Amino acid sequence: MIRTENLTRDFGGGRGLHELTMHIPKGKIFGYIGPNGAGKTTTIKLLCSLYRPTAGRAFINDIEVTPDNAGKIKGIVGYMPDNFGVYDQMSVWEYLDFFCAAYHIPVRQRESRIRSVLELTRSQQMIDYQVASLSKGMTQRIGMAKTLLHDPEVLILDEPASGLDPYARIEMRKTILRLRDLGKTIMLSSHILPELAGICDLIGILEKGKMLAFGSVDEVSKKVKENLKLTIILDSEPEPAKKICSEFSGVQQLTLTGNELHFLFTGIRNSIPELVKNLTLADVRIMEIKEEHADLEQVFLSVTHQNS
Repeated sequence: MIRTENLTRDFGGGRGLHELTMHIPKGKIFGYIGPNGAGKTTTIKLLCSLYRPTAGRAFINDIEVTPDNAGKIKGIVGYMPDNFGVYDQMSVWEYLDFFCAAYHIPVRQRESRIRSVLELTRSQQMIDYQVASLSKGMTQRIGMAKTLLHDPEVLILDEPASGLDPYARIEMRKTILRLRDLGKTIMLSSHILPELAGICDLIGILEKGKMLAFGSVDEVSKKVKENLKLTIILDSEPEPAKKICSEFSGVQQLTLTGNELHFLFTGIRNSIPELVKNLTLADVRIMEIKEEHADLEQVFLSVTHQNS
């Protein structure tokens, strides 16, 4: 649904986006991660036809993002920036009706469309609220409702949970998952890494305008040197196993509790079978090896550190 081929926007001095190539299938949530200035917003503006690329190409649903196709792209894409304009003097109903007009939605369809997007974002009770009276969380939900008015196939959300309290972040997360269940393809830029880890099908890690890693959280974590917290449960005398593990490259913070060895592994994941082989050759009987679930923040720090 979203595809780029060596997409580049050069602002000079190394700033911008450089040769971005990625493919996001229909109906997936893609988490776009990177520090401030990495090029996330530049990517989004290129995809929304707000910037023209210096080189490379981008496609939304196989339609190339070009000035000639800008109208088609804007009909397919719903874009919610990190900061969007609201009109304080309007009610929520008037605000959404105004944008229905902007999207050229026929008058006879507007009431049902407004009620539909308010229901999707769990905002029905706000229909008569003054925009000026809305909290940050409420404003974000109404902003999402506005983004959905023209029923876009692709949603591009730039920091949708920024500045929200924990309850409002949970509500935003539920809304995003509901939209995926409706078949929407969602590109989600965020710094709140634990939130992304729980909902994203794919992630991309961007730094200094270059994509450093792309795939599922587990796929990306398997490709990088990371801090893995491992536990080996033994069915034999633990001391020989402890000695072998302590001498294996990358094993740190080794502790023994009963028949369980706990340690931090900082080497390459693919070398773990070699450790298991060493234990087996020493007649160590292993009942189970457990690993803590991949931590997106840890993966992000690992990827950016290796490429810094």
